[in-house]
Amino acid sequence: MKVSTIAIIVVVVVIVAGVAAFEIHRPHSQVTTPSVIVEGSAKAPGHLDPAVTFSTAGWEIANQIYQGLVAPNGTSEDTYVGVLAVNWSVSPNGMHYTFYLRHNVTFSNGYPYNAYVQWYSMYRTIIMNQAPSFILSQNFNYSNGVNFTVTPQELNTFNFTDPNASELQVMEYPYQSFQVINKYEIRLNLGYGYNGDVPFNSLLATLTTPMAAAVDPAYVDAHGGVQYGTINSYMTTHALGTGPYVLEKYVPGQTAVLEANPHYWAYNISSSQWNYAIHPPYVKEIVIDYQPVSTSISAAKAGQLQVIDDPSTQYYSTLKSLPGFNVTVLPVQFGSSEGAYWVYMDPYGYKPFYNLDVRAAVVYGINYTGIISTVFHGLATQWIGPIPAGFPYYSNVTSGLQNYTYNPTLAAEYLAKAGYEAKFPNGTVVNKNNPLPPVNFTFNSGSTSQSEEAQIIISDLNAIGFDITSDGVTHSAWESIIYSTDNSTSGLTYPMGIGYYTEDYTASSDYATAIMDESYVEAPWFNETMFNLTVNGTSTYNTQYIVQNYTELVHAVYHQYWFAWLNIPYMLAVHVDTLTGFIENPAGSAAGYFMFWSDVHYTSQTSYLPPDVQMMAATREGEGI
Repeated sequence: MKVSTIAIIVVVVVIVAGVAAFEIHRPHSQVTTPSVIVEGSAKAPGHLDPAVTFSTAGWEIANQIYQGLVAPNGTSEDTYVGVLAVNWSVSPNGMHYTFYLRHNVTFSNGYPYNAYVQWYSMYRTIIMNQAPSFILSQNFNYSNGVNFTVTPQELNTFNFTDPNASELQVMEYPYQSFQVINKYEIRLNLGYGYNGDVPFNSLLATLTTPMAAAVDPAYVDAHGGVQYGTINSYMTTHALGTGPYVLEKYVPGQTAVLEANPHYWAYNISSSQWNYAIHPPYVKEIVIDYQPVSTSISAAKAGQLQVIDDPSTQYYSTLKSLPGFNVTVLPVQFGSSEGAYWVYMDPYGYKPFYNLDVRAAVVYGINYTGIISTVFHGLATQWIGPIPAGFPYYSNVTSGLQNYTYNPTLAAEYLAKAGYEAKFPNGTVVNKNNPLPPVNFTFNSGSTSQSEEAQIIISDLNAIGFDITSDGVTHSAWESIIYSTDNSTSGLTYPMGIGYYTEDYTASSDYATAIMDESYVEAPWFNETMFNLTVNGTSTYNTQYIVQNYTELVHAVYHQYWFAWLNIPYMLAVHVDTLTGFIENPAGSAAGYFMFWSDVHYTSQTSYLPPDVQMMAATREGEGI
């Protein structure tokens, strides 16, 4: 989840015995050579393990060090290029994906990558069962439910370089999720996950995320191995992959230093085989300082950094005044990937929300454009969910619909129609003897924009007859409320508030499924029809049929007023004018909007780092700190 990050509030220095790379970070002097890029980020990773990390900041690090089978095709949101896979094929029924892997790929410690390692890596993610594992578990499982189960013992004891016959028998067994065909071919068999025995048209999108990346079994085994449902503490702060960068230094909550991998396998293949996702890097060192945006702005003024990661739009005017910096408002799909917002209404905890007219009063009682103007200074846009604005199919499925508009007279009419006290803008009050019962409105009190937005919403709705109390909570408490599937607890206390969703992978189906199937499960709109529309939208490869199902879904929700679709704040890209090579993609986590730092370089640079980059670092057995 791209927004579930740790805000930099307090710097904590962690001292790890025996690990020299954990050292106090010194302020950077002004960078005058194109060998280093310094980024300031207000979000720090909680974990570095690709099977565990589930934040923009964590994925930024993981995507530079680890590699998976595929990556987004440049700026495309629904086509892909091979990374560790040269190519792939899909069975006619969409249930089997066969990947043909690159030869002679190695981890930065020299250990080989192959289909056995990929088998290990993907089962490891599912068995560990951490936050991002559901992305795989939608379609795959470590058990086939009948006669086959992969266990931690097998992951911790098999030889994944030269497996014996009995080990091969397990990995090549056909009735399992991940089936080794040969040393350089692996087949992914869908139907074992909780989605059931159906295809999944967003599978390649899911495989671009770090949780599907290759990890070195020997490295993991030497540092704690794999256990059911358990985080590997060593891998939380250490990393070793096949990618163009290695983790040179990491101080949790303070800094991360990525250095060009001196043993990067792509140097050993023809440049004609390179694509943007695998070519060697231009820049030797990427430094990420985790600090408040205000600190990054000061550092930018002093010439001490070149990139500021996804600052809030509240800083737009200040950023625009930075000399030598380029500040770009990215297209709406980037904002959608980071967070799309709405007001939720849960009738389980507030009975009046069972009444369509009450919900309509909420929808028409909010000043959407006023919020965008006042809170976001115009740098946000309305949307109609659950398909996010700018994503594939959005313009098709919302055709004929208009964004909800602020109409307090109409909102009061709906309240009056519902039989409740209604206050009209002209001073007229009807149904005075039947006021609405009070209701709590929750939001993330740690967010300035949400706090301001909530107060406007509450004021607007109370003006027409609602009795809403502001009840902001911490970020973690807010997320536990809005993502809860137990309405008997959170729904009773917080039946109304600001909800949001941020992508797990770049696909319209991710939003449709999460918003419709997994939130507020006891609400009346969660019925068989709605469920089938989301399933049908994800299980077909027929574009016309996808659009048909999502159109019906979007229109049904729109006219039932279960969500007051609020806004999508725009994202900002901020970097010095002398940097280029940013390949923007909503799936990217580097600075919040691109995939790979290896593409980025100074305008003075005309070529990649040469193979003799190995001279910059001593050979290290098991490097990656």
